[in-house]
Amino acid sequence: MSAASYPGGHEAVRGWILFHRDLDPANSEVPEILRFQEAANAMGIELSVFHPHKFDLIVGAEDGWSTSYQGRPVDRPDFVICRTGAETDYFTLALLRHLERRGVRLVNGPTTIEQVADKLHTLQSLNRAGLPIPRTILGNFPIDVDVVERELGFPVIVKTLKGTRGAGVLKCENRDQFEDLAGLLESADAKADFILQHYVRASHGRDVRVLVVGGRVIAAMERRSLTGGFKSNVSLGGVGIAYNPPPEMAELAVQAADVLGLDVTGIDILFDEDGYRICEANSAPGFQGLERATGFDVPSAILDWVVATQEAPDPTAAPAAETNALADLAFGGRAGLRAISDRNPDYRRFASAIGLRMVGAGASCLAHATLPPFLVDRRSRVSIGLHTLFEGRVDADLSALNDNEQERTLLIVLVAAIWGAVLPWLAGADSLPSALLSVIALCFPVLFLLTAPSGRIGRSASHLRRRSGV
Repeated sequence: MSAASYPGGHEAVRGWILFHRDLDPANSEVPEILRFQEAANAMGIELSVFHPHKFDLIVGAEDGWSTSYQGRPVDRPDFVICRTGAETDYFTLALLRHLERRGVRLVNGPTTIEQVADKLHTLQSLNRAGLPIPRTILGNFPIDVDVVERELGFPVIVKTLKGTRGAGVLKCENRDQFEDLAGLLESADAKADFILQHYVRASHGRDVRVLVVGGRVIAAMERRSLTGGFKSNVSLGGVGIAYNPPPEMAELAVQAADVLGLDVTGIDILFDEDGYRICEANSAPGFQGLERATGFDVPSAILDWVVATQEAPDPTAAPAAETNALADLAFGGRAGLRAISDRNPDYRRFASAIGLRMVGAGASCLAHATLPPFLVDRRSRVSIGLHTLFEGRVDADLSALNDNEQERTLLIVLVAAIWGAVLPWLAGADSLPSALLSVIALCFPVLFLLTAPSGRIGRSASHLRRRSGV
C-alpha cells in the first residue's frame, strides 16, 4: 500500500476490525461495522473486517509475523479494533494476544477486554481505585436471602456476569419475588454466574452513556425508558437524548477508562442521591443511539484519534496518587485539565488559563485555612482534595529517593527559595515587606533539611561539596 494521505492530512494506514458475526444487515450490530468502513473510506484508511475464528494461529514459526486468514497470508496491520465486546471468547483473546506479541496496536487490548467482559471483575477494579459503584454481591448457591436483604435491600437488581445491551438483567421488587427466582434457579439446577446489586432509586429508568476515546469524553447521551421500566437501553426501546455531562461526571468516566485501561469505551453512569455511580463499562460500545441523539460521527472520531496517535510513544505509567489529587483540586481532575488544553490551542492562552485556575485553587485553599469550619463546604472539590492530601492517602515519602534524586530535590528547593527571595525586590515592594518575604522564602531550604529523614543532611551536603569542588 502506498503512503498516501487522506483529506485530514494523516498518512494512510491499514487497519482491521475483528467482528464475530457475518455481515448480515439484519444483525443489529452490523450497521456499526459498516459505519466504520464508511468513515475509513472517507479518510483514506484501508480498513478490513475479519472474523476472528477464521484466522490460523501458528505459534513458534520462524517467520516473525506468520499470520494467515482462511489459509491465505495477510499483511501486518497498523492497528486492530476489536468489536466483539462481552461476547469475546477464548479464541478471539488468543488471537489478540498473538497480534499483541507481534507488535500490532490493539484498540482495546485482550487483558482489558477480558476484564471488562466480567462485570464483577470490572466493579472490583473500580472499587479498588476508589470510584463509586453500586453495592454488589456475587451470587452463590444456596442463596442467603437474609444477607441480600441486609446488605442490599429490596428491590434488588440481578445480573448475569456476562451480558450486553440490557440482556440478562432483571429487578426483584421484594423478598418474596426474589425467593421465587432463587428457588427456580436452584430447582432447575441453572446455577449460572450472576451478581446482585443495590437498586439505585434516583436513577430509575435513566442513566448516561459517556463515550471516552483516548482519555477524553467526546460525546454523551442520557438514556430514558419510555415504558416506566428500570431499563433505559436504547436497544430495548429507550430513547437517547444528547447530554452535556457535568465536570464531575466527565472526570468519573475518564477515571474509569484509565483504571480499566480502555482506549475506547462507553461508561454507563447512574444518578445517585449524592452524585453518580458507575454501572458498567463496555469495550466495544454500541453507538447507533448515540449518533442519533447527538449527531456526532463516532467512527470518524475514533479513527481520527487512532491515526493521530499511531506514531505516539507508548503511554507512561498512570499518574501518582498525589498528582491525581492535585489535578482534582486545581482543575477538576484530568478531564478538566484536558478540557482546558482542548479549549486553548494557543500556548499563551493555555498558560493563562492554567495560571488563573492555580491562583483560584490557591485562594480556595487559603480560604479553607482561615474560614470558620461551619462556613467550609467539606464536599467541595477543594475540600476533598485537601483532605485526600492531608490524611495520608497519597505517598510522597522523600526518604525513598536515592542520593541523586535527593540532591536534585534540594537544588530545586534552593532555586525556588532564591527566586522567591529576589522577586519582591524586583517587583518594587517596600523594603520592610520585601525583607520579610525574602526571609520567609529562604527558610524553606532550612525547613527542608531540618525535616529530612536521618542521614539526608549529610548526604546532601556531601553531594553539594563534591559538585562545587570543596
